[in-house]
Amino acid sequence: MIFKIIAVGKIKNKALADGVETFLKRLSPYAKTEIEEIRDGTPESEGKKILDALSREKGFVIILSEEGEEFSSIQFSQKISGLNCKIIMVIGGPYGLIPEVKKCGDILLALSRMTFTHEMARFFLTEQLYRSVMIAKGKKYHN
Repeated sequence: MIFKIIAVGKIKNKALADGVETFLKRLSPYAKTEIEEIRDGTPESEGKKILDALSREKGFVIILSEEGEEFSSIQFSQKISGLNCKIIMVIGGPYGLIPEVKKCGDILLALSRMTFTHEMARFFLTEQLYRSVMIAKGKKYHN
C-alpha cells in the first residue's frame, strides 16, 4: 500500500509529532507513507497549494472534513484495503478547506463530529492507518 498525507502546517506539539512518527514507523513494514506539508496561509492560498499537490497525484483521494462520513475502524480498514491504488489524504489547516478542495475527494471523511486541531487530526489519522492495516492483516493491534 502507498499512502500520501497532504497536510497544512507543521506539527508544533512535540507529543503529537512523536506520536505521528511512532505510527509512521510502525506502518513502514506494511506501507509506504509520504507526508507533504503545505505552508500555513489563508484558506485560499492553502487551498491553491493543496489543489496543485493533488493535480500531481493519481489515486483515491480522502478529504478530512467535519461534515464528512464517519466510519468505524473496521469499516475504514475494509474501505482502504480494498483499493488497489495510492491513497491520498488531505488535512486542512485551522480554518478548514475551501469548497474546491472538498470537491476533489472521492470521499469526505470525518474523524468525529467534534472539531480537532489539524495537528490532532494528523495524529488520529496516522493511528487509524496503522490500525486499518493491522485489521486487514489480521494482526492483534485492534481488539
